[in-house]
Amino acid sequence: MRLGWWDLVKRKLRKPAAYHSLGIEFGQRNLNLSLLGKQKGLPLWLKQHRIGIDNWVKDLTAWIKDEGVASTPCHVVFSTNRYQLLQVEKPAVPAEELTQALRWSVKDLLASADDMVVEYFDLPAQPTGSNKINLVAAPKSLIESVVTGMIQAGVELKSIGIEELSQCDLLDAQPAAQITLVQEPGEEICLSIIKDGNIYFTRRLKGYEQLSSYGLEQIHQGVADSLSIEIQRSMDYFDSQLRQAPVKRLLICIDTPFLEELSQVLEQNTLVKTEMFTPQIATSQGLRFSSETVTSLGAAMRQVREANA
Repeated sequence: MRLGWWDLVKRKLRKPAAYHSLGIEFGQRNLNLSLLGKQKGLPLWLKQHRIGIDNWVKDLTAWIKDEGVASTPCHVVFSTNRYQLLQVEKPAVPAEELTQALRWSVKDLLASADDMVVEYFDLPAQPTGSNKINLVAAPKSLIESVVTGMIQAGVELKSIGIEELSQCDLLDAQPAAQITLVQEPGEEICLSIIKDGNIYFTRRLKGYEQLSSYGLEQIHQGVADSLSIEIQRSMDYFDSQLRQAPVKRLLICIDTPFLEELSQVLEQNTLVKTEMFTPQIATSQGLRFSSETVTSLGAAMRQVREANA
């Protein structure tokens, strides 16, 4: 699954890239960068870098020049605070008219629909009698600035996507459903159910934005139980409403220093095998997968998935 925002990208002929891919998480305060190479034909996570949102084009251009990253295929993923994700009724129109029809159908739901770029992705399974679609809306000015900035910085912009879909690129496609709990620092928790490389269900959990400041006692006395309830509700919907086989694994990457303790409680409460969300990718010394790197690394892995498709 990909979003069609890359249709705004004007591509130019470039010299061969020295690296396999560059993934960029475009956040509210920072840009997180993950750079991949290849080792014996397999992806290798080489470098991780962060730049502030102020003067990001200048700073990104300088970093790309210093690291020799020019012409590298680049995939950008917006953090959750950069776009709106809505589930709406799918208009009964031909496929080529769907985007425009969606724009008209959600004018009342979006604050400034005329200034938004609207895209969508389908749902693999739906409740009986339902015909909905996942709609994504982002400011047109934001997308135009990203496209212009990436061209100026000297990378080959391949796609612009969203956080929920980038998680699919971090997991090998499996027929058994998996739940992911992913949280960027200071943001809402993104809960998704992924099966066969596709998102079947996704929602954002509010009220956990300050989780990194909670002590172990708070984790045990309320946070773990409330998260367990949200997980159970989502699994019940997946089983009964979407008529799917039960979830087999829970993967978590949450902004807390007590991730292991939280994982243990969630497994006890949900009776689902719970593990740290750790992608199967070789890494250079010193790099560590965390809530700060999950989105940019998922963006970089988009290039790997496309090459293997």
